This record gives sequence, structure tokens and C-alpha cells, in this order.
Amino acid sequence: MTAAHPPVRTSDLSAGVGTRSRTPAARRDSVFGALGSSAGRLGRTVEALSSGVGARLALAQALVLVCALGVAGGVIHLSEQLIGRNVIRHNVLGETGSLVAEFYQKGAAHLPHTVEKRSRLWHGFQYRLSGPDGRWRAGALPAVSGAGWETVVDRRHGSGRSFLVFVSSLPDGSTLAVGQDLAQEARQQTTMTLVLICCGVAGAAAGFTVSIIVMGGVWRRVAEVARTARRVSTGRLDIRAPVRPGGARDEIDELGLAFNTMLNEIDDLVGQVRHVSASIAHDLRTPLTRVRQQLERLRSDTTDSSAVRDGVERIDAELEEVLRGFDAMLRLAEIENNAIPTGAELELGELAGRVAEAYRPDIEEAGRQFSTRIEPARVFGDPQLIAQLLANLLDNALRHTPRGASLELGVARRGGVATVYVADQGPGVPQELRSLVLLRFRRLDDSRNGGGCGLGLAIVAAIAKRHGAELRLLDNHPGLRVELQFPLST
Repeated sequence: MTAAHPPVRTSDLSAGVGTRSRTPAARRDSVFGALGSSAGRLGRTVEALSSGVGARLALAQALVLVCALGVAGGVIHLSEQLIGRNVIRHNVLGETGSLVAEFYQKGAAHLPHTVEKRSRLWHGFQYRLSGPDGRWRAGALPAVSGAGWETVVDRRHGSGRSFLVFVSSLPDGSTLAVGQDLAQEARQQTTMTLVLICCGVAGAAAGFTVSIIVMGGVWRRVAEVARTARRVSTGRLDIRAPVRPGGARDEIDELGLAFNTMLNEIDDLVGQVRHVSASIAHDLRTPLTRVRQQLERLRSDTTDSSAVRDGVERIDAELEEVLRGFDAMLRLAEIENNAIPTGAELELGELAGRVAEAYRPDIEEAGRQFSTRIEPARVFGDPQLIAQLLANLLDNALRHTPRGASLELGVARRGGVATVYVADQGPGVPQELRSLVLLRFRRLDDSRNGGGCGLGLAIVAAIAKRHGAELRLLDNHPGLRVELQFPLST
């Protein structure tokens, strides 16, 4: 009987063939790609570390440790060199004393044999014996001059070996030079230097690592406070800095508590101001509405008097303007109270086109020329708020331009942002006043004889801030160009 084999799956065959069919070049490319990705992650990590104050402090501590170890190593190196030289001097003097004793015991004729014998045995010393006439008699040291200590370099065979030599005179006028090779001392110093370098590198790495580990938590907490501050600057007054619960609190916790206390006070004050503004708007809107209704009834009853009817029309227009201002205040408070963006992805060009078509009859009827230049661009936002933004910009341009002026609404897509703009040929806004007209109730005409309540551009600024859009007031040569840049939806 033949053994039954399990069925072979097609996926297994295809996987095996795909694995075996990879060429060496493909495998090499995959390896290099993995290495490149790892190098990129390492580079981003190093950049993140180097940009932090704590990382620079840890690096400075590591450098101080390296410098301290370098100074200590230099002192140790000099001390070891002095101690080594003293040991060599002691050894050389001992060897010289031994040969001088040999001279006194066995005579001057036997000393050359002793020198040659000790040179052949080689125990770290080298010799040179010269007669009273200065001629060489034994030994391998180069010629020396004078008496006492001397450093001699032997370059006769290209070795360049150095010896610390002591030169002494014998009673018969001969000169005996005994020297010890300094190579062993140099090797010891090299070994000591390498050990100090390794200790310095290891100490610096250990100090940097310990600083990163110990201070990492502190850096993260400081970064959390900084992130909280940045989010508060965007209008998020509902968030607070993190504080560790219970236990002893350190300086970072005290900073977070002080920051949170300040945010609580600011939130309360802003809430009170908004509540007062909304309450005033609500409380005054109702009686003004009743007055307008009464004027409407009065206008319908006084059909015979044109003067009374004209007066009622003017009062009604004034009340309508006041009510429009209260509506704008309530709308602005509503936008600012809800700082979290809502909505979904939308086509900004299509929305701008609909607003333009809705406003075109009124603009042309008012004697202005209106044109559009719209490109498709998808952004994330609230379509009602963005439509109100465009309507406010068109109302503002229509209000501040003379008859016959040109207005243009456009949407352009450039470099990752969608730019929507409204350009007119009115008087424009001076450079030094452009930041002021974005504030509520601020107008170029301080006498307030013109129309409007000074909230149109303030609402535009609030909507732009809520959507993370950049608002700019530019020269249109002549006139004003209001431009907003929204991040494109990805």
C-alpha cells in the first residue's frame, strides 16, 4: 500500500515559487531598503533628541564627564610616566653597579666578556663598553657622549628603538654605558591611554543614557504642559495640564497646577463675558422686535400720510440693522463657544460657486461687476460656517465699494492648501489697521455713521480659526483682497 499524501494547496505552491524566484538583486534591494528605513528612523530619533533642552543637557553632562576623564587620564599618564622612568633609572643603576662590581672582582680584561654575555642573554638592557682611548670594546649601544643620564635612539638598523642610558667612567679610564629599552614603557602608556579612552566613552555613554532615562519623564511632562499651552492658544479653554494625582508634588506639578488655576480663571472670565454678551443680545432683541412689529402695524394704519410712512420706513430700517447686529453677536458667541471643528469633507469650489450664484443678482443689481475664478479643492469643514464666511466677505465688499466697482470670488489650489479669496476695488484697509478690523465692533469709520455693526470680519476670523485656516488681508491695487488658506483634505 502506498502512503497517502496530504493535498497540496495552490497558494503554497505560488508562495514557494515566489520566494525561490526572487533574484539576488531583488533580495539586495529589499535589504538596502530595510537599512535605509532603519537609518531614517534613527536619524529622526537623533533629530528629536537633539532638539530638546534635556537632551542637550545630558549631552553637556556627558561632555563634562569626558573632559574630566581626559584630565584625570592626563594626570595618570604623567604620573605613570614619571614612575616608570624612576623604575627604569633604578634598574639601570642596579645593572651598572653589578658590572662595576664585576670590574673590581675580575679585572678590566674580563669585563668585555661579561658585557657580551649579558647582551646575548638580553633581559631588557643594552650595553656599550669603550676603552680609555674611546674605541669600542663590547656591547651594541650606539656611541654616547658625556656622562650621566642620556636618551639614545638606535637608528642603525632602522628600528628607531629608544634607550634610557646611564654613562659612567671606570677606574682605568674606560667608559661603561648601560641602557634599558623604553619600548615596554611606551607599550604600557599606549595600553593605559586606550583603557582611559574606553572608560571615557563608556562613562559618557552611560551618563547620557542614565540622564535620558532619569530625565525622560520630566521632559515628557514639560512637553505635555507646552502642548496644552499651544492647544489653549487655539481657543481650547476646556483642557488642562496633566498633574500627578496624590503623593509629593515636584516643581513640574506645581507649574501644572498654577497653569490650570490660570486657565480656570480665564475660562470663568471668558464665560462671563460671553454670557453677558448673549444675555444682552437676547434681552434687547425681544423688545426691539416688538417695537418693529408695532411700527409695522402703524405703517399699515397710516396709509394717507406719506411723511409718517417714510419715517416709519426709516425707523424700521434702523431697527433691522440693530437686530442684524444682535444676530451677529449671538452667531459669533455660538461659533466661539464650540471650538472643536465639526463637519466633513466638502468641495470648496462647488460651495463657493453656489454662494456666488446666490449673491450675483444682488451684487449686479447694486451696480457692481461680479466675476468668479474657481478651481476644485476638497477641504474638511462645516459647510454652513464656510458659506457664512463667504457671505460675510461678499457683504463686506459690497458695503465698502462704489457703484461700478469690480468684485471677484475665487478658489485656487496651490501646494497642499486651498486658497479662497474675495477681492474688491474699494478704498482698502491701511496696513497698520488690518489687524484691528478683525476685532469685534472695530470699524475704520469711528463715527459709526456707516452701515454694519463691525462684526462681519470678526465672524470670518472666528470661522477661520475654528477650521485652522490662515486669514490674510492684502492689497488688491486698488482695494482689498481677503484671502483664506484651508489645508487640503488628505
